[in-house]
Amino acid sequence: MYRSDKQNIKIDALTRRADVVLRDSEDERIHYQWITILTSNRMKIADLEKNISESIYKQILETNEIDENCTLLREAIARDETQYESIKLKNCRVQNEILYKDSQLWVSFNELLQMNLIREIHDQSSVDHSDILRTVKVIKRNYYWSFMRKTIDRYIRNCYICQRSKTSRNKSNDLLQSLSISEQRWQDIAINFIIDLSDSSEYNAILTIICRLSKKRHYISCITDDEDITVEKTAEMLIQ
Repeated sequence: MYRSDKQNIKIDALTRRADVVLRDSEDERIHYQWITILTSNRMKIADLEKNISESIYKQILETNEIDENCTLLREAIARDETQYESIKLKNCRVQNEILYKDSQLWVSFNELLQMNLIREIHDQSSVDHSDILRTVKVIKRNYYWSFMRKTIDRYIRNCYICQRSKTSRNKSNDLLQSLSISEQRWQDIAINFIIDLSDSSEYNAILTIICRLSKKRHYISCITDDEDITVEKTAEMLIQ
């Protein structure tokens, strides 16, 4: 539909065509100005922030009830204490033997259970591996545990899919600092072992010694036992 300059805020090639301007109010094209393409019967409405699976929720409730730390917190609340160790109990409450912080269900000090909860929220296809702030916001609506942000941050930073598909926004690393240049030959050397070779004259490994300045090399045949070769043995081969 053609619009004049003042009305045409968002300009595109179609709306700038003056030849398609409506002639009058009876123009039949006026009926096609606004059309709802995706009607309710053509699309399936899905909750993008679906609840976690029932099994995880039951595990959280059961662990909350029997966990020793949660029991100590409930006892401290019953004594009207405002703090237990480093945990503030100001907004904590107990309902039906279940520990809550405000309206959030308290997740016990069980790292595996916390990881399963984060995985259930973060890895679901509907949120498509959301970032740290988004994941924290979603989980905090219904759940709480101490150092929650730190746990979620560690999980997402180690998420394999996020590492592959998302660009890192961390500060770029400084330039590599090259090693100093040697003043004379064999002042700085590089040592390496070539192991797991087929046995030859009772030897099954090669010690390589390379001068960093001249790039000259020495190769020493040696034997590697089941135990790793020690510093003393390596020093003896260098002296020889």
